[in-house]
Parts: sequence; C-alpha cells; structure tokens
Amino acid sequence: MNEPVGVDAPYGFDAAKLRAARSAAGASVARIAAAAGVTERAVSLYLAGGRVPRPEILPRLAAAVGVTPADLCTVDRERLVHLRVCTGRSRAAMAAALGMAATTYRELETTGRRGRLSRSHYDPAQDRWLAWDDWAAPIFAVTPERLAAAVQATREHADAERAERWRLLCERDPERAAHIDRVITDARRLPH
Repeated sequence: MNEPVGVDAPYGFDAAKLRAARSAAGASVARIAAAAGVTERAVSLYLAGGRVPRPEILPRLAAAVGVTPADLCTVDRERLVHLRVCTGRSRAAMAAALGMAATTYRELETTGRRGRLSRSHYDPAQDRWLAWDDWAAPIFAVTPERLAAAVQATREHADAERAERWRLLCERDPERAAHIDRVITDARRLPH
C-alpha cells in the first residue's frame, strides 16, 4: 500500500511541488533519477503522487531540480519530522547523530517530549553544558529558535492526535472510556 501524499504524508511530501520544480528546472525524469540515485520508475511514481520518497532520497531529489527539500513539502506547521527529513536522515540516523537510542528519538519526534538525556549536552570544547536547542539545532541544520518552534508544534500535534483518539474511543465504546477514566482517576489519587 502506498503512503498518502501532500499534507497527510508522514513528512508532507507534495508531488505537485516536485512537478513544478521539475518543470521550472527543465529536468527530464532520467536526469532526476540519475542525480537522485533512484530508478526512473521511482521518479515517475513520486511525480504522480503514487509514492513518497524515503527521507534520505528527498534532499537528492530536491538538488536534482534545484530546490531545497523543504520546497518539496507542504506542512501546516513544521514539526521535528520535517526538520529531520530535510536533513536527509532516517529516524535511526538522526538518533545516532544526536547520540540517543532510536526509541528515545522516536518518542521525541512523535510526541515532542524530551527525555532527561536530550535536555542538555556537555561540550568539552567549550567546557560547559549546552541547552537542547543550542546543541541539537546544528544537527537539524536550523536555528535554536526554529528547533524550539518545531518541538512545540510536535508536542501540540501529538496532544491533538491523543485528544482525537480519546474522542473517538468515547464515541465508539463509552463503557471502556469510562473504565479507563476511572483507572486514571484512581491512579492519580495514589500517594507518590
């Protein structure tokens, strides 16, 4: 099954933007494929919206048509996933670049919640601790302010998704939702 395209794609790849960039660059499918290191069929599928390129391919596609990776995406608000994809890294590669476990990075990218290990970082060259936004921003190739905004947007997106899942559960199975609500309420009453 193909992934959806446009704003609903995992990172916002927009086939229409690739088509427009291709047209502006006057690039053939064969030239794009050669420059991006993919098959002509893959490029045709990207152009048609039948396939979403893997994160590591997006920067090569963008370079082949003379634009940035972000120019090939449509997003309402930039989240961590968008920043990562624009660097051309997979989740595992970004986790490695940040020096964190893949599961820790996955949690960060999907919820915007930073664990204890991703809050600060010791820089021996400067002999001081650096805040998350300062040490991680260069790895994402953005400013600390842009990284902070993406973390906030990621958190808000995750919260909205969680609220929507809860709303749907309440509609589909009100008894189960009530049971879960009672369990959570009882757990909050326990002494810590």
